[in-house]
Amino acid sequence: MEQKDSYTLRELFEFLPIPIAELARQSGINEVTLARIRDGRPTRRATANKLLLTLEKVYDRPLSLRNVTGINIQGQERMAA
Repeated sequence: MEQKDSYTLRELFEFLPIPIAELARQSGINEVTLARIRDGRPTRRATANKLLLTLEKVYDRPLSLRNVTGINIQGQERMAA
């Protein structure tokens, strides 16, 4: 996959060079949960961050919620200052 400024979660899963089972093992996230995240179901921020950290290693490039679209974070409530 070519290096660029932003990615979709769908393309990261599409071009994944390892099996989903291996991604699950490396990230510590259940395969069913990974499929749900891929399909747009809400996930916790901590789970999304674990996934992105693992995908960073797999793709050898920086990935975060800022440059990856398609991750639905549940409970994005802002804390009042």
